[in-house]
Amino acid sequence: MTTHPTIDPGIPSPARVGMATVHLRTPRGLGRFAACAAVTLVAATGCQMFDPPVPPPQQIHIRVEADPGVPVQGAELFFSGEKVSTTNESGQGKIRLTGRDGETFDVVVKCPQGFASPTKPVTVVLKRLADPKKHPEYFVTCPPTTRMVVVAVRAEGGPNLPVMHLGREVARTDASGAAHVLLRLRPDEQFDLQIRTDEPGNERLRPKSPQEAFFMKAKDDVLTFDQKFTLEKLPPRKAAPARQGPQRIN
Repeated sequence: MTTHPTIDPGIPSPARVGMATVHLRTPRGLGRFAACAAVTLVAATGCQMFDPPVPPPQQIHIRVEADPGVPVQGAELFFSGEKVSTTNESGQGKIRLTGRDGETFDVVVKCPQGFASPTKPVTVVLKRLADPKKHPEYFVTCPPTTRMVVVAVRAEGGPNLPVMHLGREVARTDASGAAHVLLRLRPDEQFDLQIRTDEPGNERLRPKSPQEAFFMKAKDDVLTFDQKFTLEKLPPRKAAPARQGPQRIN
């Protein structure tokens, strides 16, 4: 036989849903089973009724910087595979997440060209602040893929000498022997600079065409290349040999 739930507010019962009491009229032999089913159904429904409502969406700020205090504009923020925001000129992107306090969400940051994207997503933890005007903020770094280095060349005694990098002249010393080299290189890259002395008129400069190796750090840097040159002394001129044989006497 089929069991049909009925609502009968006139018959007392230990469980209520709303303002009505739920009873199950069952045939003999199924009374205990049906009663258990009714209690389970009512208990489950009652628990759902007393669950706290889901809070409204919370606004989260994600700030992207290349270096401390240097914002990155144009970084894209992705949630569940969809782009949800892009950072502005201040490096800030805003997203809204729905959930209860304590829930976590992963936000993927894709940096613009010329910057390295993080290898892992940003884990955001929902937490409502006491001041509704304030919003949680997370910081992300998008380091540049290349860094700038300035090398100050001081070539004492070496005016008007070419400074070479990878076989190309990148600077030339002035009358005092000073020059500045500006390069953009990948972090952790080694590079060499050479001061050439093989141009005509510089053959006596010593040492000959000195070279120095440098290491590019993971930040913009200023380095120095100090080199002192001397002039090789000319060999002494040999005196003319004395004339041999008889000499005329006045």
